[in-house]
Amino acid sequence: MNPVELLGLFAAACTTSCFVPQVVQVWRTRSTQDISLGMYALLCVGLLSWLAYGLLIQSAPIILSNAFTLLLASGVLLMKLRFERVG
Repeated sequence: MNPVELLGLFAAACTTSCFVPQVVQVWRTRSTQDISLGMYALLCVGLLSWLAYGLLIQSAPIILSNAFTLLLASGVLLMKLRFERVG
C-alpha cells in the first residue's frame, strides 16, 4: 500500500470515528431531540453515493470510510425514527 492510500485510510479513520460518540450518546440516552432528521437522511444518501463511487473506482479508503460511516449514520437515523415514534 502506497503512502497516499495510507493517508486516505488515516483520514477516513478520523472522519468515520467522529460519529461513534454520537451513536453512543443516542443509544445511552435514547434522546434524539436535538438531531436533525433531514441532515442525517441527506448524509446517508450522500454516503451511499460516495460508497458507490468508491466501488466504481475501486478506492479502498473511499469504500471503507463511507461504508462504516454509513453504518454509523444510519444507526443514528434509525434511532431518531424509532425513539421519536416511541417517545
